[in-house]
Amino acid sequence: MYLGHLHQAGLPLPAAIETALQYLRNTDFSCMETGRYPIDGERMFALVQTPLTQAWDEGKPEFHARYLDIQYLYEGEELIGYAPANETLAKTHDQLLERDIAFVSAIEGESRLYLTPGMFAIFYPGELHKPCRASHQSMTIKKVVIKIAKELITEA
Repeated sequence: MYLGHLHQAGLPLPAAIETALQYLRNTDFSCMETGRYPIDGERMFALVQTPLTQAWDEGKPEFHARYLDIQYLYEGEELIGYAPANETLAKTHDQLLERDIAFVSAIEGESRLYLTPGMFAIFYPGELHKPCRASHQSMTIKKVVIKIAKELITEA
């Protein structure tokens, strides 16, 4: 997991992640509709979303197997739960083959990441995360999730 801001210099990251961050820096999301936008075919794409944040206790942690997520907050504020990968947790809902997502029961000791506009969090395959949680009160946010095939990271 990596937490940062688009306009702060950070650690050197794999080339595919730098490509995704450049896409976020160079794209005007103000008028962009919700939907899926290709960056590199099925290997890298952006999902523009406008979800309503929910209470911390609602929802379940999720993880992915084939893609890593860059979750970028464009408007609003959001909490995202985080916990390291844990293969011993039982899946409550497994759609890894169809949609590359699985959910697990609520876990103890989740870290809470507080995102404001311009911030992003990177979750590698297997890492547990619970996005779209309300920080104070429920609100509609605008965010962009970039999906990067893990092969693009391991090729580097």
